[in-house]
Amino acid sequence: MCPQFWLTCVDRRWADMAVLLNERPLHEKTALPKTTAVTALFAFNAKLDRDTMKLFAKTHGAEVSAAAVAATGQEVLELLHGGLRPRVLVLDALLTKPSVTSLLQEISTMHLDPEPAVLVVVPVPEETAARKALRLFSQYQIMLRPYGMKSLFDEIYRMGSTDDEHRLYHLRGCCDAVLDAYGAPATLSGYHYAERMLLYALYADHPQQIGVLQQYVAAEEGIELGTVTSAMNRLSQKMSKRGMEPYRALCRRCGRPEDGVLSNGQLMAGLLQELCSRAEPYL
Repeated sequence: MCPQFWLTCVDRRWADMAVLLNERPLHEKTALPKTTAVTALFAFNAKLDRDTMKLFAKTHGAEVSAAAVAATGQEVLELLHGGLRPRVLVLDALLTKPSVTSLLQEISTMHLDPEPAVLVVVPVPEETAARKALRLFSQYQIMLRPYGMKSLFDEIYRMGSTDDEHRLYHLRGCCDAVLDAYGAPATLSGYHYAERMLLYALYADHPQQIGVLQQYVAAEEGIELGTVTSAMNRLSQKMSKRGMEPYRALCRRCGRPEDGVLSNGQLMAGLLQELCSRAEPYL
């Protein structure tokens, strides 16, 4: 069930917020799961594939980090013997020197700790040469070409992350989709604060007031509470100027003109309601 969201503090003064926040220490309040990037070792025959993996990993470094990108099976073995311990091996089925099947057999004899998950990219559904060798590993997957890079990196993250990390990853994706639909792309100033506030609201074990959510973010970022509040005010103003229909519709529901500006509380309540609908499978 989606958490409820209190709007009684839409116009609450700072002093009132301070009284509310002093009820419990911050460390006893809501906490988001700690996450780390999934380290992956990529090995592909084609230079274009290798360059694409490097580039995409740079833009998705918070979720998937390219520990190394190899061109041959021998390079993979040298990296592993040298102490590299990726959480996921991403291998081209057309890999040579040695073949991906021989490579997997060799890696299985190394008894790596921790054992990596293995994802093999195959050109055709009938490609089964590596399937027997893959069964030597406790976690493996086969992905068919052609594939979308986001789908590939989503799968890498799923394979290399914990259940809590994977859930947070999908909830963040839902937050991104909702904020974008309401007129707040990730490049907009204040976006990060709004995303974190929504996540704190989802993970809270009891209803949260807007001031509390802002305080969570302020404490997390090491900044003043007023900085978060001002940034959220400006974000709502910019979203109003962009004039996306979901934002205009929320204005109407809140009794404001379509081209009006929602208060922080009204905006977060509307976003959270939409988010709960999209994120239901992960709540």
